[in-house]
Amino acid sequence: MNNMSVELNYGYNGAIQPYNKQFKSNFSGFNHFEVGIRYMFSEHLGAKIIYKSDKFVNDPGGNIGIQYNSLGAGVVYNIGKKIGLTYLTRDNLGLLFHLEGSVGFANSLIQQYESEKTKIIGIGITPQYRINNKIAITTDFTYNINLKQLYGFDGFPINTTKISETGSFYNLSIGLIYYIGENKYHSDWY
Repeated sequence: MNNMSVELNYGYNGAIQPYNKQFKSNFSGFNHFEVGIRYMFSEHLGAKIIYKSDKFVNDPGGNIGIQYNSLGAGVVYNIGKKIGLTYLTRDNLGLLFHLEGSVGFANSLIQQYESEKTKIIGIGITPQYRINNKIAITTDFTYNINLKQLYGFDGFPINTTKISETGSFYNLSIGLIYYIGENKYHSDWY
């Protein structure tokens, strides 16, 4: 069976906190992009490396906010196999769970403020629908926690003392998985 895949996702990101409530915006929108490479060690357990881009901007206007670019790695667990979902649906539906850690580079869209580096922990779930032996369509929901954040999602410093806070946001996306390899089946469906 094949063990490697390439994944692309696009979708919605939602800022939860912190940002200044004076703005008539929640700094959320369709500004999430993700690409990853996943390797499954077995039918149940795998790992992946990921690049994510998330832009949080005010609406209307788009000139106040922050841009995140992050690189990370994660662990993937095939829940669909464990609970027998793939068997029940004749290998058409799957379900993956992932836990990831990344380093995010945040750039304020407001020119006078600096950029910052933050650590992000994400936990998510990915339903899958197999089109054929090489392609699957996915949806994904990931909840992200910024461990140390100096700037809010509005791009402004959270406080004047430069003390970091914990922040959070989520991603809701749709994507494609392309399975790499010469064998007929991938471990997601084998």
